[in-house]
Amino acid sequence: MAPASAALKDYIQALRPQNSMLTALATALPVLLVDRAFTPRVLLLLVLGFLLNCTASIHNNITDLAYDMKVSYTSDRVVGKRIPMRNAKAVYATLLAISLSLGAFLAGVNPMDPRPNWWALFALFFTAGIVSAYNLFGKTHFSWGVCISLGIASLVWYGAILSGSMSDVAIFIIVYLALQSGFMQNLEGGLKDVATDVSNMAAFFGVRSDGKALRVSRTFMAVTHGYKVVMSALVVYIVYRTVGPLHPVAFFVCILTALSFVVIQVLLDFRSFDRARTIRFFGYHEALMWLMVPAVIYPIIGIWLTLFVALLPLVFYVIYNRAVHGTMLVPDI
Repeated sequence: MAPASAALKDYIQALRPQNSMLTALATALPVLLVDRAFTPRVLLLLVLGFLLNCTASIHNNITDLAYDMKVSYTSDRVVGKRIPMRNAKAVYATLLAISLSLGAFLAGVNPMDPRPNWWALFALFFTAGIVSAYNLFGKTHFSWGVCISLGIASLVWYGAILSGSMSDVAIFIIVYLALQSGFMQNLEGGLKDVATDVSNMAAFFGVRSDGKALRVSRTFMAVTHGYKVVMSALVVYIVYRTVGPLHPVAFFVCILTALSFVVIQVLLDFRSFDRARTIRFFGYHEALMWLMVPAVIYPIIGIWLTLFVALLPLVFYVIYNRAVHGTMLVPDI
């Protein structure tokens, strides 16, 4: 039982369902909520989200390695396990060109009938620019972390423009996804990296670690819980507007919310810095928050379509792991 249990923990912490699902689904979600069917356009939007996620990940690895070598705590010049640093920039540029070309095509830029949607193009290129800015400058000051939230929000905005419809529920879903991605990257992500990155948001709010002991400030606890209360209120409102308070989905969302608060409190109660254990609980929380999005959209588009579009990005992410890391799992996050 022990090896199986260890393998399950590894998968939970390494699959990164929150990261892979949110980015790949962000572009397609608004169109799904309007069309309520799996169409070729939805598939291309999912592929676009996956390509943008791969592009951002490669770029983040490049900039992280450059920074890490500069401050002398690594000399590794390989992105993942298979891409030498000398080739990584070419891979990044190629993926970026393919992603932007596909996004422009979906926005109406094509040689047969060129009728571009300029707002969609703006949202697409804004996403690429803002995420690149985070990768380049994210380690210099915690405030750059807001770029992640803006990037996810602009991706959903891009999809919403293509859908041709923007209900108030769709707007709240955009806000929720932006807050959720920002929470994972900046607050929770900052907690696991605070021993080596003193410029992140967790350190700004008073979290300190020398690599062994961990001191979580009351300010960080208050900000974390306040942030989660806002996200929970948004989810409750979305569920209330779509299915009402007595639907089984509402009960399921309440359970997920309660469990996520428990996991976060366990994280905040750590007194010793164990990065592997922190990442494991980080993975548990990501899994709970990943379940939250399908629960919210299921009443709108149906159970089978929800399962398909929620699991397909995970398949994409495993493909990325195999290509870059040579394994289904990410060895370190």
